Amino acid sequence: MILPIDGPANTFQLNVSTTAVELKQGASVLSERKYVLIQPLDGDVYIGYTSGVTAANGHRVREGGFLPIPAAERLPVYIVSASGTVDVRVSEVA
Repeated sequence: MILPIDGPANTFQLNVSTTAVELKQGASVLSERKYVLIQPLDGDVYIGYTSGVTAANGHRVREGGFLPIPAAERLPVYIVSASGTVDVRVSEVA
């Protein structure tokens, strides 16, 4: 089933390091979220669905790539870099 994208939406920047962080702005994800979109600008990042995601077990998103992830508000998505800090642009869409 394809869920309609009818808003709201939220776009923000995250500095992602070697400690996994949840893809959200502030204390909680966007209400009724359906998708998360990520674009790492200056390095590769790795995504997963637990705070234990690492470069060894996560799915890689290459520098400059763009990845939409179906992720309702109850499904946490985590992101981490293999080394250093990566500038990542994120959108949550409901």
